[in-house]
Amino acid sequence: MSLIIVIKFTLYSFLLGFISAKSDSNEIFLTDIISDKKKYDEHIINRPIGFHEITGFKQSDSSNGIILVHGFYPSGWRSKGFEWAEPIKNFSTAGLPMWLYRYDWNQCPSITATQINLDLATLLEKNNHLESIIIIGHSFGGLILTLFSESWESPFPIDAHVIASGLAKSKFDRKYLNCENPKKSNYYISKNVEYKQWRTIKNQDGIFKRLKNDPQVVTFINGKTTLLPKKWRNTRVGHNFSILVVSDIILSDLQKSK
Repeated sequence: MSLIIVIKFTLYSFLLGFISAKSDSNEIFLTDIISDKKKYDEHIINRPIGFHEITGFKQSDSSNGIILVHGFYPSGWRSKGFEWAEPIKNFSTAGLPMWLYRYDWNQCPSITATQINLDLATLLEKNNHLESIIIIGHSFGGLILTLFSESWESPFPIDAHVIASGLAKSKFDRKYLNCENPKKSNYYISKNVEYKQWRTIKNQDGIFKRLKNDPQVVTFINGKTTLLPKKWRNTRVGHNFSILVVSDIILSDLQKSK
């Protein structure tokens, strides 16, 4: 075997190993996230259940962290997770450790909320430098985060942000196997959770505008609600764009607190 062939084979083996290791990793590399919707490859969402750390940016403060909880994607939905691409890059400028929580949207929401509770306890044990966590849940992920916020009993402080989430029951709600619809009109948030709901304007939200009643309208005990504006950055604030709006607001608050 010639030296050239040996070198080519070695390089090929190295590249295969690198690609395999990268695909098996629980990390999401910031540079791998495609912001062009036409070229987006669902890299953010196509991964196993659990926490996935977002890396590839400078972390300047490890005392606080950010966790992102995605929404529900129907079968055949294109560009799953794309709505998080720009907000993730936005949040990376804060220099805080960041994770995406991937869950099974076909699972009962209450079971998923319990699983996040357990998984977060493990994450905090492994990252004992953390003093607080910001958790952001969008759409169906916001329902899961709300159920989690009711059950969080640890003294560890959680800053929960629920965006464009249908929390009240609706005739359009999905049917779940082996569990009841967990949506209700009143939610009792844990005293250790700083809870904020961000509502979209119903008639501008592509998911809610066809409904008779706004499923975002519920009552919180120990929670706050903010109605998002009609426009942000000269763009209509709809169901998915609302994530970027809230990320801008959270980043602004983080900068003010420094």
